[in-house]
Amino acid sequence: MQIGNDLKLLIGNSKVILRNEGILDENTFLSYGTDRTKIFSPDFQVLCFPTSTEDVQKIIEYANKNNYCVVPTGGRTGYAGGAIAKNGEIVISLSKMDKVIDFDPFFSTLTVEAGMITKNLHKEAEDRGFYFPVDFAATGSSHIGGNVATNAGGVRVVHYGLTRNWISGLKVVTGKGEILEFNGNILKNNTGLDLKQLFIGSEGTLGVITEVTVRLTQKPTESSVILLGVPTFDAILDIFKTTHSIQLPLLAFEFFTDRCISKVIEHLDLNLPFSSKPEFYTLLEFEIKREDDENELLEFIEKITELELIEDGSIAQNSNQKVTFWKYREGISESLSILHSVHKNDISIPLRNMKEFLQKMETLLNENYPLFEIALFGHIGDGNIHLNILKPKDFSEDEFHRACKIVDPQMFQLIRKYGGSISAEHGIGLLKKEFLHFSRSENEIELMQKIKKTFDPNLILNPGKVF
Repeated sequence: MQIGNDLKLLIGNSKVILRNEGILDENTFLSYGTDRTKIFSPDFQVLCFPTSTEDVQKIIEYANKNNYCVVPTGGRTGYAGGAIAKNGEIVISLSKMDKVIDFDPFFSTLTVEAGMITKNLHKEAEDRGFYFPVDFAATGSSHIGGNVATNAGGVRVVHYGLTRNWISGLKVVTGKGEILEFNGNILKNNTGLDLKQLFIGSEGTLGVITEVTVRLTQKPTESSVILLGVPTFDAILDIFKTTHSIQLPLLAFEFFTDRCISKVIEHLDLNLPFSSKPEFYTLLEFEIKREDDENELLEFIEKITELELIEDGSIAQNSNQKVTFWKYREGISESLSILHSVHKNDISIPLRNMKEFLQKMETLLNENYPLFEIALFGHIGDGNIHLNILKPKDFSEDEFHRACKIVDPQMFQLIRKYGGSISAEHGIGLLKKEFLHFSRSENEIELMQKIKKTFDPNLILNPGKVF
């Protein structure tokens, strides 16, 4: 294949793999052109493993000259179809670009290549006496470049904010093939537009991120993890409001339903946390700095108990129990996907509107799709809910997919009504492209398309995604 041979000459024979040359088996090869969505089938012939920004630049320049499109890919942990290569694109995997570039002990920043696995970045920060606070279930396989490209959220947004909050600098190769470096070595740079912000959350449509400079912070000295059984969704919201009245830093506030925890217990062979079976669960983590903090924590639990907001509860007594409590929450996505065909929606709603939205959503599904099972969980502290529809046994995959395609716009209309977003943290990709107008105005979409054209005039980068 001429394109493959050309690229081997450009960036090195070992960095380019062709689909039919037998170096990788078919399934492994095609896995680089997909993510965790099961709807789209990958179809491409050339897979590149650049080891430098200059390699990426050469690939982009070649693609522009020869009318090829390019799909950048990282850990492929997304749920929006943002890393799908299904029309013969050149796939660029950043997995060989995973080195530490620089560490600044004065401004507490770490510069790494974009292919570094997030968990490894956590360790690099820890080895230097610091902490990178962006954390979620996929940290063991996601790449920091993909985190930036999707502005990833996770379980600690309520305290630390999104990935965007922790990015000091970037190096990118635009769709034109230009290398842009947004300086992360200084804290103050009031010299016009902060262009790196355009690339954070752009889903690989403007440029390929090759290096990332992240800000680091101090790791919480100690934390306390609490698992609560809660009778109603109202009670969850009241518990969250009650956390504002205490001085302890709230690191995480997660929730999930009885259906979710039952799937985790079945898949991971865990025990039920309580003798009772509440309808809802919340998982809270507080930072503990002083001995008096433990007393304040106990007072908080006494208060929500007196208000009859909980049915049962437990404070983790050791590190092993902390891990188990977090397994109940972080094992949900994997458990659902292994045990069922699942249609996932990652949405956000203002907390003040959350109860009414969920009531309307439940009514919609019960009236039109009574066989659907719904598994709800999410980062309630920042208004992010993962709404999972489980395929009924009597539905074929095609029937289930068609039904969900009908449900989605009805759900998105409700989301728009209640001032929410159709994607809280996984992005738009291919999956939600046709529904972008439910969260963005016509003028906003037009402006985003113009920005895309500025950085990628031939529209070769991640074609068909977002817009």
